[in-house]
Amino acid sequence: MAKSPRQWDVWALPRGARALVIAVPCFYVAVVTVVAFHTTFLIRDVGIAAAFTLAAVASIEISMRLAWPRARGDRLSRDCLTAWILPVALMLPPLYAAAMIVAPRLYMQVRVWRAQLMKLVYNIASIGLAYAAAAEVHVAIAPPGPHSWMTTRLIGSPRADLALAAAVVVWWVGHNFLVCSIVTLAAGFDSVKTFLRDIENHAVDLAVACVGIVFAVLWSVSPVAAALLVPPVLLLQHQFFSNLRAAVRTDQLTEVASAQYWRDVAGREVHRAGAAGAEVSLLVIDLDNFKAVNDVHGHLVGDAMLNVAARAIVAAVRPRDLVGRLGGEEFGVILAGLNLLDAEGAAQRVREQVGAARLRTDSGGWISVTASIGVAAVTVNGDSLEQVLTAADQAMYAAKSAGRNCVRAAGPMPGQVIDLTPRPTSFERNELH
Repeated sequence: MAKSPRQWDVWALPRGARALVIAVPCFYVAVVTVVAFHTTFLIRDVGIAAAFTLAAVASIEISMRLAWPRARGDRLSRDCLTAWILPVALMLPPLYAAAMIVAPRLYMQVRVWRAQLMKLVYNIASIGLAYAAAAEVHVAIAPPGPHSWMTTRLIGSPRADLALAAAVVVWWVGHNFLVCSIVTLAAGFDSVKTFLRDIENHAVDLAVACVGIVFAVLWSVSPVAAALLVPPVLLLQHQFFSNLRAAVRTDQLTEVASAQYWRDVAGREVHRAGAAGAEVSLLVIDLDNFKAVNDVHGHLVGDAMLNVAARAIVAAVRPRDLVGRLGGEEFGVILAGLNLLDAEGAAQRVREQVGAARLRTDSGGWISVTASIGVAAVTVNGDSLEQVLTAADQAMYAAKSAGRNCVRAAGPMPGQVIDLTPRPTSFERNELH
């Protein structure tokens, strides 16, 4: 059964945004229908479009595997589709560029994006119209001749250069105008201001567009040479996204997980454990009196001490346990498969390792820090990250209040804290004396 418009959430939008969301896809369908009637379909053209579509899908797969595992709170995830669709807009009739976006976006929808149908349709329509407009402008300005198969249509004259530049400008302005319009109508102009000030984002758009132009020019000269360029471009994209993923996931000072990545993984682990009835515990670790290290020895020594403490925490837990810096001198650890008692034992090892770690200062002296640690578990404190993390945080503050350099576990009741530290038996006390 087809979805009703209300299932698209169209009617929840302001009136102007609602009109645009409906009008743009309708106009896109009309444009594709009209240009299809005026297009002569050639096997060669269909083959070129299919080849670049496959490359676009491969590009999305690379992006999905390396950049989408985390929430889309940043702009680092990019699909680089311009490198594959822009050449089609420059070499083939406008229909191919307008329609080519459908397959990659549907692939993205199935694999990872899961956008609302309204957003998916509007996204396809706005991008398709932008590339169709770019193709039309290029045809209108470029030197006359067989469409794009003649090298002179792409290079070799000021007119060809102007056509390339105009096509890129029309594509960029057209797509971003439609995106900014819907954002402005739905959420106000502040988001658009942020987008316009994002110089890095625009620079990446320009770089990817340049790659697309290179593909178009090279294909018009030698399709084999252009095909040979595809694997290196995809490999460079893979490397680009690998570096971005490492930057997003890693705290640059301590080289443990960043706060956002740690919370993403912790959220997934807690949700999985809550659904499956499995054990997952969290540690919240705060270095004691760390401000004194910065005040006495300076921030450079403080940063070095943070790095030493982070390495001590990593050494104290299992390789599978994820350590993250939550902010300042606070760290978190995800302990999959450990109940509250076992996690408390792991926390004691962390406390001992941190206390034993030493840093030599420029003056020749040695400094160290201690840690207060809070422990919480899914089976005791709740099945959401917020519940478990809040409980561990409260237990950590209880450890601070108990004199620091100790471990406290969160009890089943909100705010309840348990001291699970083993006490010596009467025999052990006698042996100690």
